[in-house]
Amino acid sequence: MQASTLLSVREIIRWPLWIWLLVIGLDFSIVLAFWAALGNSATWIALFILLLLSGFFYQFTKLKIEVTSDVIKVGRANIAKTFLGDIEILKDDQMKHLRGPGINPSAFLALRFWVRGGVKINIADPRDPTPYWLVSTKDPEKVIKAIKD
Repeated sequence: MQASTLLSVREIIRWPLWIWLLVIGLDFSIVLAFWAALGNSATWIALFILLLLSGFFYQFTKLKIEVTSDVIKVGRANIAKTFLGDIEILKDDQMKHLRGPGINPSAFLALRFWVRGGVKINIADPRDPTPYWLVSTKDPEKVIKAIKD
């Protein structure tokens, strides 16, 4: 890695335990219905398919936030730090407002409903139609410190 792209922060937001328990309970109820209606063979096939789908959705819904010395990456999006404006830590009520009635349809949203807080990163690039990034994060102070360094 070059000195200009050293990773300073990496946060991966995954499902919490309660979502895992909900998914497993839902999978179990579907498998039970298959067993009651179709027997053992169909049950094993349904179980295999449901486990694959649950694993796929787990991988698909995780959010990766990486801050290097010159770029911030959130999911598949990235932007150079030179194009960033003001950055705000959002508390629960502010985040709730910006997710709901205060939402800007042209903003970049990287939200996970199970994370209450986040950061609002204003974009200072006049050519970019995106006014800000709204990003869920469990440790907003750490992310902001890495962006400002």
